[in-house]
Amino acid sequence: GAVQRADGAPVEAILNTNAVPVVSPIAQDIDSAGGLNVNADIAAAAIAGAMSAEELIIMTDVPGIYRAWPDTSSLIDSISVEELHSIKSTFAEGMAPKVQACIDAIAAGARAVRIIDGRSPEPFAQALAGEGGTLVHI
Repeated sequence: GAVQRADGAPVEAILNTNAVPVVSPIAQDIDSAGGLNVNADIAAAAIAGAMSAEELIIMTDVPGIYRAWPDTSSLIDSISVEELHSIKSTFAEGMAPKVQACIDAIAAGARAVRIIDGRSPEPFAQALAGEGGTLVHI
């Protein structure tokens, strides 16, 4: 199905005040009495798509996407969203929603997504410089 594009205007308005928006992945719908836990990566993908982000950075507990986990020599440096989509069924557990978030973000309008190891500051600094992790691109 077609990806529905979210409205990035509320986040853009906050950014225009030089504030840092903090988005909680808790939501509610008309049929529930309590909060719903929305996957944070999927929420971030929707926001990145709505803002036509140049790059969304997703942090996890491994250095990126592996073709054949746990073979650490199979780390993917760069992959097109089309190729990632073709192999997405091979991912399980925690990586499956991150892979789907990459696909969703680009389908919604983001230019690229980088998955990095969020356990230390160095991979984040590298990602801000456009390096490291796995880059998923158009």
